[in-house]
Amino acid sequence: MLTLRRALASVTTALVGLLLVMPASGAQAADGCSLVEAGVVDGKMTYETVCPGDETGGEDTGGGGAPAADKCDKSVVEGVGDYVFCVGTTACAVNNPSHLDEADWPEDESPGPDYIYTFKWCTTAAGATDYGWSWYQPEDEGPTLEELAQQAFGALETPAFAVAFNPPGRTVVGFPTWFWADTGSAGSITGSSAGGVVAIAQPSRLEVDPGDGRGVQRCGWTTTKTDTCSATYARSSLGYPARMRLVYDVRFENDGAPLDLDGLPTVLQSPWEQRDVPVAEIQSVVTSGS
Repeated sequence: MLTLRRALASVTTALVGLLLVMPASGAQAADGCSLVEAGVVDGKMTYETVCPGDETGGEDTGGGGAPAADKCDKSVVEGVGDYVFCVGTTACAVNNPSHLDEADWPEDESPGPDYIYTFKWCTTAAGATDYGWSWYQPEDEGPTLEELAQQAFGALETPAFAVAFNPPGRTVVGFPTWFWADTGSAGSITGSSAGGVVAIAQPSRLEVDPGDGRGVQRCGWTTTKTDTCSATYARSSLGYPARMRLVYDVRFENDGAPLDLDGLPTVLQSPWEQRDVPVAEIQSVVTSGS
């Protein structure tokens, strides 16, 4: 980590206005340092010159023990970016990895090979904010898009459901038995965001095992009483252990744009749900006339 270099400088109102309209790279020194608002002093906005390596979550105690408590209130920038850190009493957040395609970075202005061009938001203890696109040197690589996508996939939760069948209560040998998923959540599922990446699961099909030894069969997606998914039992039983699960097709988005990467999960399956299905046999009695 580079040596911490900070300098407080009072600037005029005109400079404040200039900084608000100029590109993020224009507010940086040639060596990669950048200006961060540090609060208002004597009616004028002051800035800190922050250089690569200054960003820390807490300062080293120097004695090999636990780091000192944060000097900033990180909660004021929670949810703004993927990585939150303190620069003195200023709380900052950046997107790491950058949500901007690397092909669109202004590479000719990069301070060094380890920098990323990303969105950065800082809020001072006084509540002043400074934000925009700028160069940033991560302390580590940060999660990859693949890792974020896996996190987003892990945030998907399939809805609770029950195995429903018709005829209700007891079915009959030789007659089709309809199966469907009894659930109040029949639509698509969107998980929580992982660094801007979300997983979306779209209903695909039901997988049903009637419990009579024939194995699992695939059926169309149905959450209402229809013949979309049916099975015909050949023998009676006090209760065949029928089971069912929901199957979804999965896709990913990164900040609202489609994300298609090799190796990502494409299918989401719910846990199996089971229900005993009693099957009766109708006996025909033939009598001769007198």
